[in-house]
Amino acid sequence: MTRSNPKHIRVYINGYDFSGVARNVGAFGFKNEAPLAAAFTDAVNNTILGNMDVFCGALNAFLSPVAAGSTGLHELLKGSGVLTDLLLAMGANAAPVVGCPVFAHKFAQSEYKANGEGIIGVNVNFANAAYSGPTNYPPFGLLLHASGAETAANTGLATIDNGAESTAGGVFAYQLLSSDGTCTLSVDDAEANTVNGDFSALSGATSGSITAAVSPKSGFIQLATTATVRRYLRFQFAKGTCNTATFVTAFIRGEYRP
Repeated sequence: MTRSNPKHIRVYINGYDFSGVARNVGAFGFKNEAPLAAAFTDAVNNTILGNMDVFCGALNAFLSPVAAGSTGLHELLKGSGVLTDLLLAMGANAAPVVGCPVFAHKFAQSEYKANGEGIIGVNVNFANAAYSGPTNYPPFGLLLHASGAETAANTGLATIDNGAESTAGGVFAYQLLSSDGTCTLSVDDAEANTVNGDFSALSGATSGSITAAVSPKSGFIQLATTATVRRYLRFQFAKGTCNTATFVTAFIRGEYRP
């Protein structure tokens, strides 16, 4: 048994790593509203589970201005109604590694405020999940690739074992922090986990050709809710014009939907 400590949460927003300035984050997760309903002949009201409501509490961080021409948390989020691709990776007694839990969803920022004396902090509040986000799935999944650089395709075995395939789709989340040209981030799946030949691209789970040479990139790729995802998963990386890329990827398997 292991335990997660807030110290080992890593915060990624719109392709930027804000773990070095973030201090804490409020409750995050989802809930199902339970509206009351009754038929003509019912003696009592029935409870019917409704649509899932994904939420994230306020993000508290240091207000840390950056050099001209650079982008920090203040520069990115000080505007009104900013849409954020948020990914929280949660390490167990250490920095997050492949297989650690993630919380990932798209939110509309609802408030940004600074406060404090001495060291000034900022609070970023998020409205409920944005309609343009992955609305068919819950927000919790597993880390496919912890923050780090890659220079070649992944030929290794998977470290994520679901125990069996699933047939309820999923969401591929990516945060391309930096690159010196174009690349493609994607997911491979397999039914066996013995040799590289067991793996093939998971249909649809790809960023397409992207680049962070000018600014970071992030996104959510939502698969059909009936898509088959085989038992084993691994990250995949393909170079276009780049020599290296630093990124974070995760996958939310659609084994539960409201």
